[in-house]
This record gives sequence, C-alpha cells and structure tokens, in this order.
Amino acid sequence: MTQNDYQLKWPQAELDRIGNRVQTDYRAALADHNRRMNRWRTYYRRWRGLVDAPAQGEETASNLPVPYVRWNVMTKWAKEMDSLFGDDAEIVAVPVGPSNYRRDKKISKYMSWRVFNSMKLIKPFCEFVNRKILFGRSIAYSPWKKDTFVVPSTEDTAEAVQRGYLEDQGGEGFKVVDYEGPDFDPLWPDDVIVPAEEVRTIHEFSFVIRRYRVTPEDLLKGEEEGRYQNIKKNWATILNLAQHGAQREFEGEEIKLEKDQAEGIMYQRPLSSGEWVMVLEWYGRWRPLKKGPRGGMPSASEWDFDKRDMHQHDFVVRFLWDLRLVIGVQDLAELYPLKKNRRPFVESSMMADGTYWSPGLPELLCDIEDDLKVNHNQATEGGQLAMNPPIGYRPASGFDPEMFKIEPGLAIPLNDPKNDIFQFQIGTKIDVAQWKEQVLLAYGERLTGMSDMHLGRQSDRPNAPKTGIQTQQLLEEGNVRISLDTKVLREDMAVVLAHFWDLEYMFSGPQQFFRVTEEDAGGLFPVNNGGSILSMEDRDGRYDFRLQFANSVYSREAKKQQSLARYQLDLQNPLVVQNPVALWECTRLAHEALGDPNFEDLVPRPPVPDMPVDPKTEWVNLLHGEEVHVNPQDNDQLHLIRHMRDLQMAEGDQSGAAADPDAMKKLMMHYRDHIAQLQHKKLQQAIVEQAVQAAGQLAQSGALQFPAGLFGNAPQLPAGNPEATGPFVFSGHDEGLHGNS
Repeated sequence: MTQNDYQLKWPQAELDRIGNRVQTDYRAALADHNRRMNRWRTYYRRWRGLVDAPAQGEETASNLPVPYVRWNVMTKWAKEMDSLFGDDAEIVAVPVGPSNYRRDKKISKYMSWRVFNSMKLIKPFCEFVNRKILFGRSIAYSPWKKDTFVVPSTEDTAEAVQRGYLEDQGGEGFKVVDYEGPDFDPLWPDDVIVPAEEVRTIHEFSFVIRRYRVTPEDLLKGEEEGRYQNIKKNWATILNLAQHGAQREFEGEEIKLEKDQAEGIMYQRPLSSGEWVMVLEWYGRWRPLKKGPRGGMPSASEWDFDKRDMHQHDFVVRFLWDLRLVIGVQDLAELYPLKKNRRPFVESSMMADGTYWSPGLPELLCDIEDDLKVNHNQATEGGQLAMNPPIGYRPASGFDPEMFKIEPGLAIPLNDPKNDIFQFQIGTKIDVAQWKEQVLLAYGERLTGMSDMHLGRQSDRPNAPKTGIQTQQLLEEGNVRISLDTKVLREDMAVVLAHFWDLEYMFSGPQQFFRVTEEDAGGLFPVNNGGSILSMEDRDGRYDFRLQFANSVYSREAKKQQSLARYQLDLQNPLVVQNPVALWECTRLAHEALGDPNFEDLVPRPPVPDMPVDPKTEWVNLLHGEEVHVNPQDNDQLHLIRHMRDLQMAEGDQSGAAADPDAMKKLMMHYRDHIAQLQHKKLQQAIVEQAVQAAGQLAQSGALQFPAGLFGNAPQLPAGNPEATGPFVFSGHDEGLHGNS
C-alpha cells in the first residue's frame, strides 16, 4: 500500500469543507451518543460490581450487591464461547454454484485454520461476545492488516535472505511479516459514534465515526504506508499536541470512565502517559467534484451541483480533532472494490427483535437484581436485630449504653435488674426472605433459560427434579430458550466469516500457505510438510459460510448414550452385520462417541462393494471432481432421464454459476456409457429370449430330449435308494460321477 495509490490529493479548500462536515456530524451525534452511554454505564457498573457510596448515617448498613447479573453474564459468556471455539467446532464453506463444489472442503479447512489458529481470535472474540451480552450489540473494526517488524542485518540473517524469508529494506535491516490477514479489533461502545437513525446494520447509517488514539510514531509509519497524509508537514504541531494530550474525553466516554474507576487508574489526566493523539475516523457519503477526486474546483460549495457529482460516494476521512486537521482521505471503492458493504466493521446483536440497539442481559435482569439486593439486605438486618435486639432501660438505673458492650458473660450493676432494663424480643421471618429469593431466581430462570444446573451446581429449588431423566428434560427445555440467542449468533457469525473471506479474496497473495493435516484433508487436496497451498484459482469462487458449533457437555453425554444404544441395535440387525462397510462405520461412530477418534488407524476401512449409485449423487460427485462409473445393476432408463435433466439445467444457466465444463463433459461420457450398457442389456435379453424360444420348439418336436427336464427335474432313481423318497433336487449329472465316497 503506497501513498499515491490510495490517498486522495484534494485541494486544501475541499479538505477544509469535508473537515467541517466531520466536526458537524461528530458534535450532532455526540448528544444522542452520550444519552445511550449514560444508560449503558449502569450495566457496566453491575458487571464490575461497583456500589454507590452509602448515604449519611447508613455507613454500617448492609449493602451487598447480589451478583445476579454477573453470574448470568458469565454463564452466557462461557456457553457461547464454548460453542464458538469448542473442540468439534468448525467452519463450513457452502458453495453458491455447482462449479465451486470441488473446492469447498479445502476452503472450509482453510477458513477453520485462519479463524481458529492464524488470527488468534479467541481473546478478541471473548471481548466481542462479552460486550454483546452486556450492551445488546457489539461492533468490531476489521480491515486487512499487515503487521511487520524490522530485523537488523547480521551474519545470522544471510541464510534467511538467500531462502527468501527476509526482505531487504535498503540497508536498514530486513522486514519480517509477523501477520498478514483480516484484523479483528472489538470496539468499546464509547468509540463508535453514529447518528440517531432507524437502521438494521451499521452499513446503513449515513455516517459512522470511529474514535481511537494513536502515537505520532504510528502516524509517521502510516503516512509511509498510505493510510495518512500531511503528517510530516505538520509534524511539530502534532508532536506538541501528543505530549499534552488527554487519554479520556470529558463527555462521550462514560463507560471507559467506569472502567477506569474499577481498575483504580485515572486515564483522564495521567502524569505518566506517553505521546498520544485522538483521531476521528469518519465513514460517510460525500459528493465529490466533477473533475474527479484528484482535482477540481476549490471554489465549489458543497451544494453546487453544477460543479459536483449528484451521486454520493463512500469515503473514509481521518481527522485530528484537537488540531482541526484532515490527515487522510480515501475512497472506499478503491480500498475494498469487490465488497458490497465497504465499511470495515462487523457486528453482532444479542436479540433479533427488530431494533438496532437490542437489549442486553443486564437490561433484562437489573430489576430482579435490585429486588434480590433489597431482599438480601433486609434479611441481613433482620438477622442482626434478632441476634442483637434493642434494649430499653430506666435513666436512673445507672446503665450507660456507651460504656457497656453487649457480650457473653457481661455483668451490669443495676438497682433493680427486673425493672431497670428490658430487652426486646424480635423474631425475624427468614423463611419469607428465602421464599422471595426463590421466586425471584425462578423469574430470572424463566427469562434467560439458565438454571442452577446450567451453572454447574445442584438446584436448591423446592421443586427440583429428583431423577436423571427429569434433570435432562429440564436442561433440554432450558436449551430451547438459549438456542434462540444461539441462532442469532450463528447468523451474525456467517456475516463475519463472509467478511473475512472477502478480505482474503481481495488481498491475499497468489500462494497462501495454511496448516492442515493429511487426516483432515481426507485425500481431497494435496498436503505437504504439514500444510497446503490456497491458490488464486482456489479462491475464485463464491461461498457462503456457516459456523458448525461445538456440542455442549450435556449434548455430548446424551449423544454418547444414543450412540451406544444405536450400536447395540445395529449388532442385532442382519442388514448391518452382513455388510462389512456398514458394520465398520457403526463401530467407528461408537468409538468416536466414547472419545476414541483413532479407530480407523487400528482397523482399516473394508473395501466398498460394487453397489449402484443414485443418479443425483453421481452428478454431485462429478461436480466434486470425482470419477463415476456405470454399474450393471443400474436402472439405465432412470439414469438417462436424470442425467439429461442435469445437462439441460447446466447448459441453460446463462449466468454460468451452475455450469462446470469439466463436469458436464464427464457427464456426457457417462451418459454414453449408460446408452452402451442399455443396448448391451437389450442384446443379451434378445439372445436369451431367442434361445429359450428355440429350445421350446425343439422340445415340442421331440428333437431335443432332456432326461432331467428342461429346468433340471430330478432323475428317477432305482427302487430302494433312500434318496428316491426325498424331494426333487436339481442334479446336472449322474450320481455315479461322485465316485465311491
């Protein structure tokens, strides 16, 4: 990426106009943004367990925040992360056109490696999912990233240079690419400023502003790589600003201020901070000058349509807020030419309820948590009063409550103990507090679907299940509610994966190496030295992606029991026992359910018998690049009809999405083989019919005699032979030929 390729050289007057537009949009959206942040800061305080200062005179009162929101958030968080990155989770590429079927397995393995291994996505996605659960929506910044560092030139680097591992930087060392691929940076809600508009995705907003802080050194490197402009020209001013810049704004960063309080570090005016400046990255629509983005009429106003294009174009503008300086203008159509949604953001919502800012888990549970807190603190105070009830005393008795502390064995001198002092008896109704707590917890369970058993602990409800079947049924009903959120997450992940693939398609090199084992490849593509190569030809296709979630602990145990029960039934089924391939497959599945995935290494798969194949399956196999052959047991007429329909559909596809020339050529050859086999079967049938007819005519004329009958009736044996009394058994020759044995 170079400066001349992407940075637009607009005149200063045009830069000032679009800079004013960024300032106007930022100020206008900040008021609505702050209103939402003030609401969300409450949810973040509950997550961090922050409590307000007690009122005067209530410093010693019970004020325990019942962590109801926290334990539900952590349970939901753990379940979703286990589903996303569990042991058996994988990414599946779904081909859009038949011509892409032969590479879908390779694309699936590549995307699984990229997401689960190369991108190191687990920790960033933990932040992403956590903020989605807390606030109802999470947004991540996801451009193409190339992270490099320079290695100084030494004697040890000579061999690496010869092998092409290091790239010379003109005598200053060697550049090493640490990572190149899609980036995934979860954003704090404070850092995404959008207008108050009713939309469904972030790409539909009229503008989106990403607020971030960067060092002057990064600005300088970014200008060399083409992300920024006017950095060296204003270097002294930028450096002076960075030395006195603040880490927090006084408005618009309420959630981060709560985070600072929880961490115990104040970032607003730190004394130990380094050099930082705040940048507003504005993604919006702008009408460029008619002469093009790299020239134009500096006197044209924003509404002068004689000198400007009537259609809006998508741009990204980087703006230093404190200096009122535009440091970057790029056309999104040049940055991401093959994407429909060109803003490099991905997002996920907690619920698909038709709103953009959907409710999060704290919004659903905060009222229940408040009531649980009041109930707990009232019960605590009631228990304290029951154990230490108030005392009434006569002033002239000599009892001084400030001098005496009630404790076991305390002796108090009184004139008349029976009348001078009186201790009130207070009976606390703890059972009422317990009943109310159980009711409130039941409300939360019905709302979230997460019970005590989902938390990994024994249920203490009065109506808790008593048997294993009841427990399993209760868990499954809870999973039905949880699956509602999981379905939304699956759809959002499909969009995220498609975004990653679009970046791969546009920016990856001609030969992209990825790690994969021969066992995972399954012979579908070549593997060498523990990996394979994804070429430009492999990426030349359209795919949809879906995330195959990992199974939960309960699902794995249930499937284990189902697999064992199915295996016992299969061992009693003659259709399975008499088929070596079916028996081997059932045994392999049983071993996998019990945690042994290496059964195939111990017992090789038996050869597949020659069985007829469905004609629809044959066309799919051809699209996958496999070989198909005719089988003598095939219904040739049925195969010919189905194959002709597949050929007509492929030839009639004008867009070419369903046309695969290689597969169509092989299908035509296979079609001719069926015609030849059908003719051969007809010829054999005609010969047999003629032979049977001729033999019948000869038998009727007496010219052909069959002692044992035409179809092998048993010959008449001599009297006294024991076999003569048995049934007629076919014998094509005389019994004497068997010998004396």
